[in-house]
Amino acid sequence: MTAAGWRQLAVVSVTDPAAAARALIALRPPREALWTALVLVAVLNTLIFVLSGMLVPGPSPLPAMLSSPVIYFAIVAGGLVLTVYAIFWTGRAFGGQGAVEDILVLIVWMQSLRVLVQVAALVLVLTAPLLSALLVFAAALIGLYMLVHFIDQAHRFGSPGRAIGVLIASVLAIVLGLSVLLSLLAGPILGVSSHV
Repeated sequence: MTAAGWRQLAVVSVTDPAAAARALIALRPPREALWTALVLVAVLNTLIFVLSGMLVPGPSPLPAMLSSPVIYFAIVAGGLVLTVYAIFWTGRAFGGQGAVEDILVLIVWMQSLRVLVQVAALVLVLTAPLLSALLVFAAALIGLYMLVHFIDQAHRFGSPGRAIGVLIASVLAIVLGLSVLLSLLAGPILGVSSHV
């Protein structure tokens, strides 16, 4: 696909996310390429996090443990993997037919768009902080709208209502999974003894 094609797909992802999802799934990229792309967007996310800390210094809203780029990357990458499998398994439980690759290509695409929004927000925060906040808020709402339609198309529901149910169940599964991941990471980092 050409650069113009990707730009058009980005626009369609906002205006008609169901059509964008079908186009992305139809690409059928190899699973290895999709997992590599997922790691890449996690790396880019981490780089933006580090850059924002350098350009906009101040107290971090995150716990000190998450201020380390390596830990932040692990949380982002782990969260994305959990998201893919949570949507896959909960979708199947709701009668969906999507494959892991279908979910993966859509999540990677959404995260790629999110990286672009983060870059734009970082530029705006230096010149127009209010616009930056509005952009982030609007992107969050649009992202939620897109994700519902992406889940619907990936699992062939034909019903955004069922996709919302999968999204809610997935969020609960992701929160549980991330809490386990954080507890596993926090122990060694904080030097917590397993005997305590």
